[in-house]
Amino acid sequence: MACTVLAGPGPVAAASALSVTVTGADGRPVEGAVVIAEQAGGAAHPAINAKAVMDQRNLTFVPDVLIVQTGTAVDFPNSDQVRHQVYSFSSAKAFQLALYAGRAHAPVVFDHAGLVTLGCNIHDSMVGYIWVTDSPWFGRTAANGTLLLRDLAPGEYTVRIWHARLNEAGPQLQAQVRVDDGAAATASFRLQHALKAELMHHGADKRWADY
Repeated sequence: MACTVLAGPGPVAAASALSVTVTGADGRPVEGAVVIAEQAGGAAHPAINAKAVMDQRNLTFVPDVLIVQTGTAVDFPNSDQVRHQVYSFSSAKAFQLALYAGRAHAPVVFDHAGLVTLGCNIHDSMVGYIWVTDSPWFGRTAANGTLLLRDLAPGEYTVRIWHARLNEAGPQLQAQVRVDDGAAATASFRLQHALKAELMHHGADKRWADY
């Protein structure tokens, strides 16, 4: 069975919490998986004056995946010694930051939920992702493949997982979970296929003279 969900008392000590575990097809924990818990029938929770940073260092986006609430303003500083031209054609947020170094552009407000894929017009190997969600309950799994979400409102939730190197799609990537007031719930996901190989990056900075 690709996905199992258990609700009720569990090993989590916190009240109204949800512990989510993601393992690979080989049974090993999956680190860095995106987890989003969306309350059924719940109101959207737009961010108020929220800010986040997606840096550019050593010809990579840092972090490689950023999760923000709808309405968050994301700054895109360029900490490299070469200029970048950040863009996205994603339906959730299409934009382009003209070729720049340092902090030449105002933050970009992400006002629609969905996955935004980032690229650089100068360096094709640079790929990053921003997950925009209406939910305040989200995060990424740790090295042990687990994420603990705290202070959830009681109710029914759809829990979704995603990873930049997923090699599959289907119902095994989401589950229905009930969180009771003062109780803890757990959700466990097991991927059916191995993750794709990591993308190759330059791995080192370059100097202005190289361009």
